[in-house]
Amino acid sequence: MLKYYKYHLPFNSPLQVSGHKFFHRDGVILTYEDPDSGLTAYGEVAPLQGFSTEDLAEVIEVLKSNRGYITSSIKDDNGEEALTVLDRIHRFPSLSFGLDTLLHDLSAKKEGKSLAGYLFDDFEPNIHCNATLGIQEVKTALLKAEDYIEAGYTTLKIKVGYQITREHRIVKQLRESYPDLKIRLDANQAWLPDEAIKHLRSLEKFDIEYCEQPVLKDDIYGLKRVTDAVNIPIAADESLRNKRSAKELSFVKAMDMAIIKPTLMGSYNDIFVTKEVMDTHVIGTVMTTALETAVGRAAITALSSGLGNPDHAQGLATGSFLKKDMSSDSWLNSAIVEIPETPGLGINVDLEGLEEL
Repeated sequence: MLKYYKYHLPFNSPLQVSGHKFFHRDGVILTYEDPDSGLTAYGEVAPLQGFSTEDLAEVIEVLKSNRGYITSSIKDDNGEEALTVLDRIHRFPSLSFGLDTLLHDLSAKKEGKSLAGYLFDDFEPNIHCNATLGIQEVKTALLKAEDYIEAGYTTLKIKVGYQITREHRIVKQLRESYPDLKIRLDANQAWLPDEAIKHLRSLEKFDIEYCEQPVLKDDIYGLKRVTDAVNIPIAADESLRNKRSAKELSFVKAMDMAIIKPTLMGSYNDIFVTKEVMDTHVIGTVMTTALETAVGRAAITALSSGLGNPDHAQGLATGSFLKKDMSSDSWLNSAIVEIPETPGLGINVDLEGLEEL
C-alpha cells in the first residue's frame, strides 16, 4: 500500500538562503508497505522554493492522481517504469528523487543491505560534514565557530556577500586561530563579476577551500570570468539546477567545483550521470541537502558515500535546523557521519502527527 504524508516543520530560527528567508520546510513523505515481505520503504518529495522549478502543490496533484498507477507498478516490480513515465510527462526532479529513493530503499531492504551498500561496491563509510556560519557579528561568529570545532567539525562554510569588511575579519581571525581549519565561502549570488573578483582576491591569502556561487545563477559566463580570474576555486551551486545545466557549465569550464543537491537533480540515474559529467571535466563534487528531513538526508548521505569527493566535507549537517525531524536517530547529525549497516535508509521514521493525503 502506497501512502503519502504531508509535513510542515518549522526551523529553529529563520534561514536566509539565496535571497529567500525560510521559516519552515514543507514536503511529502512517501511510504510503501510491501505485501509480500512486509517491509516498509520511504521516500521524500520536497521541492525547495527559489531552487526547484516545481512547487509542492503541483507535486501533490501528480502524486494523488497517479497513486493507483504507482502502487500497481511497484507491486509488479515495474516501479522504475512508472518513475520514467512520470518524469517524462512532468519533469519534476523532486518527485523523481523521492520516488526513486522509495524504490531503492525497498530494494536495499529486500537484499538486507544498507542503501550505500546497495548502490556502491565501494563507498566511504565515514563522511566528514561541514558546519555553516550564517550572517553574524564577528564576535558571535567566532564563538559559534569555536563550538563547531569542539564538536569535531574540520570544515566551516561562511556566508559572505553582505558586509565584506566584517566577513574579512571573520575569515582572518579564523585562519589565525585555526591554521588547519578548512574554510569555504558561500556568496549566494551576492556579487557582480567585478565585485566578486575584487573581494575574492582580497581573501586569497587565507587559503580558502572554495567559494560557492559568487554571481547570479543565470550568469554562466560571469561565473566563468570569476573562475578564470581568481586563485580561490569557484563552485557552482544555484547555477547547477539539473543535468542539462551541469553539462552547460562543464562545457564552458565555468567552475572548479560542483555542488550537487539531489532533490534538484531528479532520479538516481540523473544524479549518477551528473557525477560522470563532472568527472569527465575533472570537476570536484560535493553533495548537499536541500534542507530535507531525515528521510531525504539519509538518502543523500548514502549517495554522498559513493559520489562525493572524499577530499571535501559534504553538506549534510542540516538536521539541527529543524525543530522536529522525521527520525530521532542521531547518526545523521554528526561532524562525521558513520553509515550504519541497517538495511535501506538506516533510520526509524516517525510519522506521528502528519496529515495523510
